[in-house]
Order: sequence, then C-alpha cells, then structure tokens
Amino acid sequence: MAMKEQEIVKAFYDYYKEFPYDTLEIKFVFTLGGSYDIYIYYNENNNIKETSLDGRELFIYERQVHEFFNTKIDKVDQFNEVIYTIKKDGSYSSLYKWEDEKANEDILDYAKVFYQWVNDRMISMIFEYEKNNNLVPTRYDADGDLEYLSSWDSGVFTFYINEKKQLEYKIKLIKNGKERVLEMPLKDYFIDGILEHYNTTNFKLSDKWEPWNTMIIKSPHTDIPHYRKDEFVNYILE
Repeated sequence: MAMKEQEIVKAFYDYYKEFPYDTLEIKFVFTLGGSYDIYIYYNENNNIKETSLDGRELFIYERQVHEFFNTKIDKVDQFNEVIYTIKKDGSYSSLYKWEDEKANEDILDYAKVFYQWVNDRMISMIFEYEKNNNLVPTRYDADGDLEYLSSWDSGVFTFYINEKKQLEYKIKLIKNGKERVLEMPLKDYFIDGILEHYNTTNFKLSDKWEPWNTMIIKSPHTDIPHYRKDEFVNYILE
C-alpha cells in the first residue's frame, strides 16, 4: 500500500496545491456497509476550514482507498477512518484507525433497515422457487413473448429463533384474498443473515434494542416505505 498511498496523497496535493493552506487534511470515514464520505480541511494561520472544492478526477484515488478498506474488513488491522495530513511542501503523515463509536452507530443504522433486506431477498427467493417449480402463472404478451405474472399480492413472513438458536419460519402468501402457505427452503446465506441480526440486536445492541426471538414482516410485495415501517415490521419476544 505504501506506493499507492504516496500516489494518492500526491494526487490530492497536486489538486489542491494552489489552495492557500499550511496543512491540508483528507479524511475518509467508512461505514461497515462499505460506503464512505470524504472531508477535506485546510489550516491557514491556525484557522481550520472545510473546502468546498470538488475534484472529480480524484475519484480513482478515492476508490483505491476504498478497495484497501475492503481488504481489511474483519482483519486485526481493520479501520473505518483514514486521515492524510499534507503539508505545503508535500510531506505528509497518514493515520488508519478504528472508531468503536462510529462502528456501533453503523451497526445500529444497518439493523434498523435490516427488514428491507429481508423483504427484498424473500421476494426474490419466492419468485425463483416458484418459477423453478412451475408455480408462477404465465401468459403471452402481444408480441408473443412469455410473461410471468404475480402469484401473490401480499405476504406474511414469520421468523422464529428457537431455544436451540435455530431458525424456524413460515411463509404465508395472499392472492385475491386467499391465503396459502409456501413450503420453500431458505438459502443458507439468508438463514445466516437472520441469525446474525438476532445475535447483533440481542447482544451487541442490547442497550439500544428490545429483546426478541420472533420477527414478523408483512410484505406488500414491494419495498416497505420507511415511514410506514411499524405497519409492516414487528419484533416480539415469545
């Protein structure tokens, strides 16, 4: 990373070298989901300000830092903040650090919208399963092409973590007011995701999240509007 780091710093230095500063600070702040923000500050005569300049040509160098972040996820030397401090003569120092408070905020933010991932994945898995098992109604459109129709209007997905910390579930689908239970196996990555969410919210976030062992999602067969989350998502302890 050393040579790339020098190239990255030089790119920022060259872009901002006409800007008046004693030191220039390039700060990357990453979320656990992999997104990031960049903050650029300059210090002139002990007066720190944030620059509003936007260097589109710096994007390729930003991505290099992002790629390096990805290689360090779950490693001993993982980080979620990077700070390059550049002096006017081009010399610099770098800092890669892990901020626990920032990480915990990210974990909580992701947990709050986890229901959306569950809903999206369930919609996708149901279609794949029913398509492969000829359970999806079809028709031919005006051009003679095969068209898949919706087999359900809404659904209720119930996920229960039993005493053995295993996932039990029920998939109920509704079409034209008629209910049916779909016996569909869940993919391993999905089961792991539910169990990880259970462990994260019940233990790591126990001071911010009510204990639960059952999550019920009432799916409208579309994205769940965030402002109506309480209508569609329910966590309970049984």
